[in-house]
Amino acid sequence: MPWVLAVAGGLPVLGQNAEAPPANGAPRLPPKVVLDTEYLSSGLPTIDQGDRDVCSLFAITGLAEFEYARSAPNAHTRLSQEYLVWAATGKTGEQAMFWEATYGLNKEGICAFDLMPYDLKADPARKPSPAAMQNARTLGERWKVNWIKRWNVTEPLTPAQIGQIKHALAGGHPVACGLRWPKKINDTAILTVPPPGEVRDGHSIAFTGYEDDPSVPGGGFFHFRNSCGDKWGEDGFGHMCYGYAEAYANDVLWMKLEAPGSEAPARRHEAEAMKVVRAQHCQTSVQNMDQFEGALWSHHEQLFGNAEKGGSVVLRFEVVDPGAYRVRLLATAAPDFGRIRIALDGKFAGPDVDLYAGRVSPSGALELGTHELGAGPHLLEVTSVGKSPASGGFSFGLDALDLAPAR
Repeated sequence: MPWVLAVAGGLPVLGQNAEAPPANGAPRLPPKVVLDTEYLSSGLPTIDQGDRDVCSLFAITGLAEFEYARSAPNAHTRLSQEYLVWAATGKTGEQAMFWEATYGLNKEGICAFDLMPYDLKADPARKPSPAAMQNARTLGERWKVNWIKRWNVTEPLTPAQIGQIKHALAGGHPVACGLRWPKKINDTAILTVPPPGEVRDGHSIAFTGYEDDPSVPGGGFFHFRNSCGDKWGEDGFGHMCYGYAEAYANDVLWMKLEAPGSEAPARRHEAEAMKVVRAQHCQTSVQNMDQFEGALWSHHEQLFGNAEKGGSVVLRFEVVDPGAYRVRLLATAAPDFGRIRIALDGKFAGPDVDLYAGRVSPSGALELGTHELGAGPHLLEVTSVGKSPASGGFSFGLDALDLAPAR
């Protein structure tokens, strides 16, 4: 029988850059959604990662393969975990966090598996061929990343976040999850919630479905796709109760493959170069991010806002060509950062965003919606309105503001 995990308690918070569950009156979630068979029918069996420390890259590649297969159902094209190892790490070690993997995926794309097959032996000098890099460009700057939980080991998943995972799955999108893993696993089903001393940090998998079941800890269980080959579990898939996921999930996200070039900004305004019009209860300074893997930030810098609760900064940027723009804010998440509220020209833009994370990392693109912007100056206001109980402060970091013509 598959493993099922029980859900631990926690304080509900707003989702972090994730599409919200349907409002009241919207259709209820079905009690069961399973994407496992679609993986297999699309020619996407699981591959064994062996002893290499690349489970997070396998999980993200697994999401990318599924989304690509959905967009080209007759292609039956495997994507290269090995290419993503190169694109996401660029260093001696192979382990990568989800934010590094998704950054590399958008920046460098990902090629077909046959152009850079996975090797059970690590090789820091391994690089893609020119043919692999050319093939990968077709899948670069196309991935919209939706964070449900940014990495931290302090807070459990909330019921709202469990709901966001289920909504993504019901929408046909597998969900990547990094989590603490049982030290001893004798089956392919995690149906109980062991105490903290019996888990380790960690492992990454992809949720591929769910089934509500009140007899299971947390009220049901997720299907998940592992990276141990198709001889593990049921064709490489296992089960995990909601309770275990709630108690031990570190970070969670899902992705969507958009039109070519959709994630590349037509115009980028660097936050540290924008004029500070006003700052209240917030001291601003330009911060070099090289100590935190600076290449993940535009120009290796950010505008740091050392804010109190309620502190705010207003920045000015210029629009040359008037029109309707998709607006996105690139920010930073950190252990002492707060929850921010964003306004564009005096109007709230998007939901509040919790920038707490267990490590300093890029937030990913925060979607602020589509706005008609006239030629001339415009104002971006960021206010620290609160913080996670686990956060050490109310500060925030702003990397850049991206504008792209609305499609």
